[in-house]
Amino acid sequence: MTLIFVDTNILIDYSKGHSRFLETLFTRQDTGDAELFINPIVISEFMADRSLHDEKKRKLAWEFLLSFSIKDITKSTGLLAGEFLCEGYVDSIGDAMIAATCVTHSLRLITRNTKHFKKIRSLDLY
Repeated sequence: MTLIFVDTNILIDYSKGHSRFLETLFTRQDTGDAELFINPIVISEFMADRSLHDEKKRKLAWEFLLSFSIKDITKSTGLLAGEFLCEGYVDSIGDAMIAATCVTHSLRLITRNTKHFKKIRSLDLY
């Protein structure tokens, strides 16, 4: 089974109808070939969308996020994220926490923003 971390941009593209790529990942999850993960950083980035002011849209967005398993942020994740920032491997705390979550839990990162993560050699980047 492939353990896949889905970056926020993939969720946004799918939820706004710009890409159907996530459907292939859901199919893999349904067949037991993959498990899809997000973390609290992705949740906060996704839920920060200003179009979710409407309570109905917000509820649908939250239900959508329930399709994913959650990897919580731990002390070791925070330490590794700090190292990624200190070394200049990433530019933002959000990307550092996403990358550290993936490395700590051996998850493949699916993102459109590969340039944000390319300096982290220990990251399995799709």
